[in-house]
Amino acid sequence: MKNTKNFLLVALLVISNFVMAQLPKSLSKGTQNAEMAVDSSEIFLDQALKFVSSNDHAATAMALSKSVESIGKSSDNSSGEFKDKLLGQVANLNKLIPLAKTGGLQSGVLQKAIALVKMALGANKISSLLGAKSLVGQASALSGNLGMMKSGLSLLGGPSAASGGSLISTALSSVNLLKTGGAAAEPKVRDSLGGVLNLAKGLL
Repeated sequence: MKNTKNFLLVALLVISNFVMAQLPKSLSKGTQNAEMAVDSSEIFLDQALKFVSSNDHAATAMALSKSVESIGKSSDNSSGEFKDKLLGQVANLNKLIPLAKTGGLQSGVLQKAIALVKMALGANKISSLLGAKSLVGQASALSGNLGMMKSGLSLLGGPSAASGGSLISTALSSVNLLKTGGAAAEPKVRDSLGGVLNLAKGLL
């Protein structure tokens, strides 16, 4: 068991070092790429949930630290309207790291915190993309962020997960129209994404 935990810690450290090494390269290419680079943070968030469920305190704390660090670096160049809400949720997540180190962090508490971070992260990136003149060519980025938000809703559970999940599924369908309809599909896509962002505002 000890060897397994050591292996997981080493694996997480290798992944985190690779991801963090890529961030400066992405940031140098401009705001859009900086926004997209944050996707790697979701890896750390998911790892934290995995480790806390197996009572691996050190790995949980490390994954949370890397999540906070990754999102913090990328958000410096963010132009999304949810930036303040995102930083607030990340600050809440950061407060849980000492508890994780001592084993006092309950999985349910962490799950809700990560759910809200995912919602804020996805919403911030989508709002940033909506600020561009055109959404053509952004279908993959939009779909990925909608998927992150849907994952966050699933973690939250309750009525919001059902109604919000349906709203996001509709948005995903409209985003796919960008691939076939191009600019002509933008009004419908923007309207659908606006509904998703309103949902996020209500939850955050």
